[in-house]
Amino acid sequence: MRPIVELVLILGGIAAACVLFGMSSGSDCAAGMGATACLAGSLGSIRELVGIVAAAGAVVGGLVAISVAVQAHHHHRLAGLLDGIARPDRLAGHSVRVVSGLAAPHVAGLLRPRIYCPSDLVVRLSEFELRAVILHEHHHQRTHAPARLVLLASIAPVIGRAEAGRRWLAGRRAAVEIEADDYALRAGARRPDLARALVKLGSAGLAVGVPSYASASELRLRHLTGDVRPDRWGLGPVAPMLVPIAALVVCLIVGRA
Repeated sequence: MRPIVELVLILGGIAAACVLFGMSSGSDCAAGMGATACLAGSLGSIRELVGIVAAAGAVVGGLVAISVAVQAHHHHRLAGLLDGIARPDRLAGHSVRVVSGLAAPHVAGLLRPRIYCPSDLVVRLSEFELRAVILHEHHHQRTHAPARLVLLASIAPVIGRAEAGRRWLAGRRAAVEIEADDYALRAGARRPDLARALVKLGSAGLAVGVPSYASASELRLRHLTGDVRPDRWGLGPVAPMLVPIAALVVCLIVGRA
């Protein structure tokens, strides 16, 4: 839910900045005008500005909701297709569904996430590597990672138009995978086993909205070797700059309308 929280904070900051902008320049109090009339004019300008911002927010919210519904539908269809060709099994002490032809383990399902594994996974990985992979996928299952990635996929068409947005999306998706790696490490998996399994499993080959053990390989390998920390991939110190810049642009546009 972190992407949604960051988006709400940014939009809230824009609205607050626009209100302050309206208070300072929304109405011209002519010389000699009574204090009551001047205050009424200022409040009227603020209400008008807030109404415009609220309407714009409602439009954006509606578009995001439609995008979420579309992505959720696509994910639901994918999970149904996987269920139709999968057979139940048990690996490393966890219930999984085995599917022939998968390149890497995946977790799919919004309400009841399930682990889907390639049929040859036991052959491709050692016992310790297999346990590390299943622990990683179990974290996706426990934290409903597919739903989180569906939300990211829903805002990707807009945010992904800019290079900074694409980097942010890649960072958030990588963070989902690295959280699962950290969980596996806390549960007893070893870093070398996680890294070797990541190299062996290669490319995932499924939709972005489905967490896969092979996703974000480069960033995950750097994290496993101690080169990168996942908290560097959020908005971080850039976030405070986004609010005033966006607020200034929005308010200038509204002021000229």
